[in-house]
Amino acid sequence: MKRFLIILAVFGLFALTAGTAYAQEGGLNNTITVSGVGSASGEPDIAYIQVGAERTDRDLGAAFNATATTMRAVFDALTALGIAPEDIQTTSLNVYPQDRYGSDGQIIERQFQVSNVIQVTVRDITQIEAVVTTAVAQGANTVYNLSFGIDDSAALERQARLAAVADARARAEQLAAALGVTVGRPLIVIEIVGGSRPVLQYLGGGMAMAAMESMNSQPISGGQLSVSVSVQITFALE
Repeated sequence: MKRFLIILAVFGLFALTAGTAYAQEGGLNNTITVSGVGSASGEPDIAYIQVGAERTDRDLGAAFNATATTMRAVFDALTALGIAPEDIQTTSLNVYPQDRYGSDGQIIERQFQVSNVIQVTVRDITQIEAVVTTAVAQGANTVYNLSFGIDDSAALERQARLAAVADARARAEQLAAALGVTVGRPLIVIEIVGGSRPVLQYLGGGMAMAAMESMNSQPISGGQLSVSVSVQITFALE
């Protein structure tokens, strides 16, 4: 009896290391548990980008007013471009001092930096270049966190899910064949849905406005996005 238990324990350790569990007796009798992964790709249909204005001045009021004027112009220009007002959201408004200290540790100069950043949701990604160029032309001098997405990923998830189940069954059948048994019906299914999206960052902070205005439209490509589904399935063995 002791010898049987030792052999079963070693077999269970091997199965766990391989990422697959096979129960011959006890618990879930005559079952095998495997993982499967599936993915599906598609073109993005939505983009997100943050643009803003940042000013530094000894006069807090001057920096604050300049930033406010710029961002009003950016907002008006983007809505004129066709971006819906509800797709423009302020994400940060910061005011903080920048101090220069002397050798005695005392402040010898104080400037104020004011920044105002909005996030723009671009539902027609063919407009993304125009959005960036328009914002910069109106005085925006920070551009952050350009990313792409798929607004409705349900169709891709369905494709990925079918591929994950097929992958899990193929793994189970391969292992079952090696063990001399046959895969039966699924008993337990656990699903994990994940996604991936490429992120492109274009950082314009601190650039002189004259240099920014001389720039041509930036080439931007959304590429392909993928949705992945992982499943863990316990099959009966026959």
